[in-house]
Amino acid sequence: MELNQIRYFLNLADTLNFTEAAMRSGVSQPTLTRAIQRLEQELGGTLVYRDGKDSRLTSLGREIRSEFALIADSEQRVRAISLNRVRGRRETLTLGIVNTIAPALITGFVSHALRQMPMLELVLQPITRDEGLERLLSGQIDGCFCTDPTAENNKITTVDMFSERLLLAMAQGHSLAGQASVSLADLSEQAYLDRLQCEFRTRVQNHLHERAIIMIPRLRSEREDLIQQAVAEGAGVCMLPERSAIVGGLTLRPVDTLDLSRTVVFQSVSGSGTASAVRQLRVLIERYAWS
Repeated sequence: MELNQIRYFLNLADTLNFTEAAMRSGVSQPTLTRAIQRLEQELGGTLVYRDGKDSRLTSLGREIRSEFALIADSEQRVRAISLNRVRGRRETLTLGIVNTIAPALITGFVSHALRQMPMLELVLQPITRDEGLERLLSGQIDGCFCTDPTAENNKITTVDMFSERLLLAMAQGHSLAGQASVSLADLSEQAYLDRLQCEFRTRVQNHLHERAIIMIPRLRSEREDLIQQAVAEGAGVCMLPERSAIVGGLTLRPVDTLDLSRTVVFQSVSGSGTASAVRQLRVLIERYAWS
């Protein structure tokens, strides 16, 4: 088998669509189809069920997908090492990260990416949610981890990473911590701490105002660590995305009738002119187990 066949199969496994997989692979659909058929012949089994417009992996296809991914990643590492040794330099990418995204999941992925791309050097810059698109298009950053993009832009490629609900954060041992969920009546009686950079802030306020509940904050700050530490020490409660705790001692519970969530994504400029390291990083993000 050839490496091209492996790449074609991985693109097909990611999209389950022959047309889209061919576009990702930079070949025509008939070329990709023939390559998959040859691969099936060489392996002696069907990899993809084809039901009209719907396609899905067979059990054999699912089993070899992870093995093929390892081969493709190894090839990328070999190419990166070789290319950068010949050039005698590392490749540096500057990435923005919205300051309300907790670091744990991002740094876990960054460690994975640095292992997979040995000659890559990353510079991480904090940004606000509204800065990402402008900085990308102006070339100030090569990519950004952001939340709920405000609008689609054909110049930007967006890769969804994970979603997280908005919950109520309180100190461990708080009187509400033993409940499965918190009622609006109970919430209205709590000392409220206000995360000024929270993307949900206006929606939460509107939801409460519609129900004649006005939370007057006892503390306001753009500092995530400061607000969360104050909550952990019992100064009050705050609304917090479920994966965004950065201090210990917090308990998170849903609030009745308040059903809000956000999607964390990676964005970069589209097109063939995009740096190869950015394209490789996008592939790693798509395949990373964010859960």
